[in-house]
Amino acid sequence: MKPFKNFFRSEHFEMDWRRLVAQGIVIMLMGVGLVLVCVARPNVIILSARNLSWLPASGMVILALGLVECLDAFLAKETRDFLQNLQVGVLDTVIGMLIILSVADDPERFSMMIANYLIARGIVRITLIYALQLPRAALSSIGGFLSIIMGFMVWMGWPSTAGWFLSLCLNVEVAVRGWAVIIFALWVRKQKADDLLAS
Repeated sequence: MKPFKNFFRSEHFEMDWRRLVAQGIVIMLMGVGLVLVCVARPNVIILSARNLSWLPASGMVILALGLVECLDAFLAKETRDFLQNLQVGVLDTVIGMLIILSVADDPERFSMMIANYLIARGIVRITLIYALQLPRAALSSIGGFLSIIMGFMVWMGWPSTAGWFLSLCLNVEVAVRGWAVIIFALWVRKQKADDLLAS
């Protein structure tokens, strides 16, 4: 991963690790909460949409996360942080909007979009983990591999293409994203501590 060395220099991460931990916990709790309600009440109707289960709520959460990422991009001090946050934020915003605007459709119509989204998020997560050389990379990569596996499950329609399963997969991805943010925050804290010791 030598090409990434200059792109991901630790001294340029000017983020507050405490804010990142809090943000990761909130994201993870939202994801876990939605996973639990998907399992407990899979046939709920949201926004008058039948057969979509919690999918509109999942779309709203992903849209909100995308808007926060876009805001983070515009507040970033480094060009690298701006580009990274913006591309992830735009992807989440577009997917969230498409899910919300598709509440009148059958869930099977946009299952391929969700499958591609999950696969792309998993690949990006795994790439960043190894590019940043985060500690416990194998453990941290589990979430990325889980997103990729769920993406292929949605793509193949196994075990279902129903709205509850699509929503479940998206909510697991949100929970895993929160976990990844927490791991990243702890890495930023370690990098800052190492920089203080070095100076």
